[in-house]
Amino acid sequence: MKIRSTSDEFGIFIEDLDLRTIPDTDFPALRSAIIQSGVGVIRDQLLTPADLVSFAERFGKVEYGVRGEFQHPDNPDVYVISNIVEDGKPLGNPNDGFAWHTDLSFLEHPTAFTFLYAVETPPSGGNTEFASAALAYDRLPAVRKAELDGMQVCHSYKRLHATRKNARALTEEELRRMPDVIHPMVRTHPDTGRRALYLGPNTSVPIGMTDEAGLALMDELMEFTVDPAYRYVHVWKPGDLVMWDNRTMVHRAMEYDKINERRLMHRTTVKGERPV
Repeated sequence: MKIRSTSDEFGIFIEDLDLRTIPDTDFPALRSAIIQSGVGVIRDQLLTPADLVSFAERFGKVEYGVRGEFQHPDNPDVYVISNIVEDGKPLGNPNDGFAWHTDLSFLEHPTAFTFLYAVETPPSGGNTEFASAALAYDRLPAVRKAELDGMQVCHSYKRLHATRKNARALTEEELRRMPDVIHPMVRTHPDTGRRALYLGPNTSVPIGMTDEAGLALMDELMEFTVDPAYRYVHVWKPGDLVMWDNRTMVHRAMEYDKINERRLMHRTTVKGERPV
């Protein structure tokens, strides 16, 4: 296993590694490298849905899909992102993740790690951008850090879902399973102690602020975090596995020609701890 840095402020490429047969002796170094860098890229993999889940399980408890939609027919722990329609039925969600976010921040114990595997990619577009919320916190002036430390934020799946185009109504069971949750604006990584802004989707609002003022603050902080000078853009190839630590990173998918091109991605996630 070889590890080399990207040319950006964060992120690594991991080479000479088959994720189906990674030895136990190499795993601690791999996990540590992902946590320290935030994003890891591993190319040239041949992973079935079961292989993807098996690898993710080495990092912790794999999460089942939030809504139960777009799950892979062979493995419900794999969420399918795709614009492909076969026999009149979509294979996956074609509109997932195009705004900056961290995964599943609306859960009491949000996602720690996300694993995204490229099965089929368009010839152009469909990239994924990453930015470091830990680096953003480091870049803040001391006065601004003091203002944000101790601030609490309401993360709401119900509000997020309502912003989605053509979204169906949530069931009573879904609403029960996903109540609004409160998380700190600045969280501490349990492994490294590093501080990071914890920015959910654009419906998260700080406690004690009006929606207008709170959303404006969140937009301001996200814009600061995703400054183009501090991004890594991953250009996908089939067989790429990219994994990242949601406790320090934000990301978004980039558009592509959904009418004429095909994209098929498999994703699984690992449950994290309650942010502190």
